[in-house]
Amino acid sequence: ANEKAAAEAEAAARALELQAQVEAVLAATTEELSVERKVRACSEAVLAEAHADAQEEEIKAVQLQAKNMLFASINQELRGKVESLEAMVESLNKMVASPSKAGRKWR
Repeated sequence: ANEKAAAEAEAAARALELQAQVEAVLAATTEELSVERKVRACSEAVLAEAHADAQEEEIKAVQLQAKNMLFASINQELRGKVESLEAMVESLNKMVASPSKAGRKWR
C-alpha cells in the first residue's frame, strides 16, 4: 500500500513537473508570437510609410512636370509676343526713316 501510494505520489509529482514544463513552453511560445506580431506590425507600418513616401514623390514629380509644361507654354507665348513686338518696332523704324506723303502732312 505504501509502495503504491509512493508510486502514485511520484507519478503525480512527475505529472506536475511535466505540466509546469508544458506551461513554460506555452508561455515562451506565446511571447514569441507576440514579439513576431509586433515585428510584423512594425514592418507593415514601415512599408506603408515607404509606399506613402513613394506616392508623395510621384505626385511631386507629376506636379513638377506640369509646372515645367506650363512654363514652357508661357515661354513660347511670350516669345511669340516679343517677336510680334520686334516686328512692330522694325515697321515703326522704317516708317520713321522714310516718312510717306501722309506722314509729311503732319510735319
